[in-house]
Amino acid sequence: MLKIIFIAILCSLSVGLFENSYLIKHANKLQDFRDILESEFVSLVYFYSDSCENCQKAASLIEKVAEDQEGLINVYGTNCDEIIKDPQSNNQLPYCSPDVIQHLPQITFFEPPSQKINPYTKEKMIATEHRFQGEANPQSLGQYGYKFIPNHVIRINNMEEFKNFETTDSKLNKVILFTKRKETSALLKALNLHYYERVKFGEIVASPETQSLIDEFDIKDLPQIVGLENNGDNTYNRELFDGDLLFKPIKKFVRGLATKDRIPYEQVNEQSKKQEERKNRRHKQDDQEKNNEKQNLIIPTKLDQNILNKQLLRNDKPAFVHVYKDIPHKAWEETMKKYKSLFDYYEFQVKTQEDEELIKELHIKSYPSIRFFQVGNSEKKRASKITFTKEYTLDEMNKDILELVDDKTINTNEQSLQMQLSQYLTDNNIIVIYFYQTQQVGLTYRVLSQLQEYYGKYKFLSFKNASQKVIEQFQIQNQPSITIIFRDVKDKKELDEELKPDQVRQALFTGKHGYDEIKSFLDSFDESKKTSSKKVQEITNQEQFEEFCQNRQTLCYIALLNGEHKQTKHDDILTKWEYQLEVLDKIKNIHGSKQASFVFIDASCHDELLLKFDISDDALPNFVAYSSSKKIYSKLIGRFDYDSISKFIDKQYKGQSSNININSIQIIEKNCEEIFQKRKEASQQSGLSDFDEEILKEILEEERQKKKELEKELKKGKKKNKKSKDEL
Repeated sequence: MLKIIFIAILCSLSVGLFENSYLIKHANKLQDFRDILESEFVSLVYFYSDSCENCQKAASLIEKVAEDQEGLINVYGTNCDEIIKDPQSNNQLPYCSPDVIQHLPQITFFEPPSQKINPYTKEKMIATEHRFQGEANPQSLGQYGYKFIPNHVIRINNMEEFKNFETTDSKLNKVILFTKRKETSALLKALNLHYYERVKFGEIVASPETQSLIDEFDIKDLPQIVGLENNGDNTYNRELFDGDLLFKPIKKFVRGLATKDRIPYEQVNEQSKKQEERKNRRHKQDDQEKNNEKQNLIIPTKLDQNILNKQLLRNDKPAFVHVYKDIPHKAWEETMKKYKSLFDYYEFQVKTQEDEELIKELHIKSYPSIRFFQVGNSEKKRASKITFTKEYTLDEMNKDILELVDDKTINTNEQSLQMQLSQYLTDNNIIVIYFYQTQQVGLTYRVLSQLQEYYGKYKFLSFKNASQKVIEQFQIQNQPSITIIFRDVKDKKELDEELKPDQVRQALFTGKHGYDEIKSFLDSFDESKKTSSKKVQEITNQEQFEEFCQNRQTLCYIALLNGEHKQTKHDDILTKWEYQLEVLDKIKNIHGSKQASFVFIDASCHDELLLKFDISDDALPNFVAYSSSKKIYSKLIGRFDYDSISKFIDKQYKGQSSNININSIQIIEKNCEEIFQKRKEASQQSGLSDFDEEILKEILEEERQKKKELEKELKKGKKKNKKSKDEL
C-alpha cells in the first residue's frame, strides 16, 4: 500500500492554537468565510484539527507569518473540528471534508476577485482558492501570497504621465513611491488597498526615461516616498516621508493624506488613462520581449576537430550541428529559438578542402544540413544519428526529434513505487517523479534525466496514468507534473542511519515547464551546489595576485566585491557579503574543473582595480575574466548571481566574449577595516545628508531596534512587524 508522503513542518509546539495571537483571526463559521471570500485583501487560511499532531507543531510557523505579513495578508486559523460541529457550516463549506481532514494541516490562499460583480451572471464574485504546495516557511508563504494582492498602483513612466496623474481626481491627495524595483512591492499594493479611493497611489521606477522626474523631486536616495497634498487648484504641497520604510510608519504617513470617505475615481479620466496605460504597457512589454529575445539569443559554438572530439562526441546533452557553405539552412534560426537551452548548438561553414575532410566524419552529404546528435555519440551506432537536409521544415524536424531522444527514466507504477522510494531514499538519492498522461515522457524531462551532473545523485522516475488515489496523495493538480522526494536531516551523520518516516519530504514543482526553470528547481536540492567545499581564494596583496592570476598562465576569474556590505542584510539568513561568497563558491564548484583560477578582491578597499577595469564603485559587486598572458579582460554585464555569471563563463569558453586590452595590475596591500572606519567617521563629521546608503541603513536599524524594545515593554510582548527596506 502506497503511504502518504506529506510535507512535514518542524516547528515548536504551540500550547493553545493561536489563542494568544491578536494577529490571527478565527474562521470557524459560515459568516467568517463570507468575510474571507468577499474581502479586498489576500487571506491565508490555516486548516487544522485538535487531534492533528503536525498541526500543533506548525502553529508557530503561522504565527510568524501573521507577524511578518501584518497589514499585507490577512491570516486565519480554521479548526475543522469546529466546522464539523456546526451543521450549517459543514454543509456549505467544502474545506473540511473527510478527504481534507486526512491531509491536515493545509494552507490555502484566497485571492480577491478582479471584479466585484460578474458581468455575465450579475452575481457577486468571490475569492479564488489557491492551495499552497511546497516546503513551507515564512518567506516562501509570504512570496506566494504577494502575487495575489490586487495592484491598483499607477505606474508613471514619463513627465506627461505624471502631469496626467497629478491633475486627474483632484479631490484626492497623492502618494508616489520612487524605487529601483521593476515590480510593484507588496507593501505598496497593500497600502493602496487600505486607502483605495481615499488616496491615489503612483510609482516611478528609476530609468533614463524617468530621470527628469527624479530630478524634479530632488530625490537623492531610493527608495523614497513623497506625499502630494492638494491645495484645491491642482497645485500640490510636496511632503517627503522621512521615517523608517516599514508598513506601520508609512501607513501613518498615508493616513494623514487620506480623505475621510472614499471618493470614486472620475470614470472618464480613469477609463481613458487605463486605456492609455494598457497601450503603453503593451508597447513596453513588446520592447521588453524583443530585448529578452536578443539577450537570450543562442550563439552556436564554432565547430573544429578539437571541439568535435572533446565536446560533441562526448556530450551529455543532445546537440544540433549546422553545416553550410554559402546559404544557411532555412530552419536553423527557428530551431534555436524553439528548443533554446534544451540542446547544444554547433555551426560549421565549409570553405576549404580541409573542411570537407571534417565533414566526412559527420556523414554530411549535402549542404545546407542540420545534423542531430544523441547523448554520448561516440558509443552510438550510426542509425541513432539523423541529418535534416534543406528540404526539412521545423515542424517536420520536431516530429522526428520527439521520437529520437532516448527515454532513460525509470518507469514506475502504484505497485512498485513505494519499494523504489524506500530503496532510493535509503541510498540518499534525490527522487524526481514525472506524472503524465500523454503517449510518451516529455522531451524536456527526458533530456534532463540524461545529464551527467545528475548521475549518482538523482533518480528520474516516470509515472504514466496514475490513479486518482496517487494523484491526491501527491497533491498533483495538473499533468504533466514534477515532484521531488528527498531525505531531510539536521545532521549529515543521520544519513548513515536507518531511514525514518519523518525525514521524508516532498516538494512540488509549480513553475513553467521549461528546461532552465526545471533545472534550476532540481539544482536547488543538491547540497554540493548550494555550498561548495571549494572556497574561492581572497586576494589582498600583489604576491597573492601573481600566484593565482599571473604565474599560472591560465584565465583568472576575479570577483570584485564590496567589503562595506559585510554587515548589510541580504535576507534573514545571509548578509550581502556572505551571499556573494556563496554564489562564488557555487560557481567554482560547478566550473572549477575548467582550466582557470577563481579569486575575489574587496574592490571597495582596493579601489585601484576599479580604474583598471573601468568599473564604478556603485557597480559593485562585479565579475571579470582576466588573462595575464594576453593582457586582456572582459567584464560581466548583468546581475551578480549564479545564472548570469555561469552564462558569462560559458561565453568565455566559446570565444564569444568582448575583450578589452589592459596593462599590468598592481594590488596595494591595505588595512581595509581601518579605511572603512575612516570613511564612516569622515561622513559623520561632514554633516552631509547623502551618507553612504549602507551606513545610513545601519544607523536606521539601530534606531529601529531601540523602538522595537520600547514597543515590547509598552505592549507586553507584542512583536513589531518587520519589513525590509528592499521590499519597496
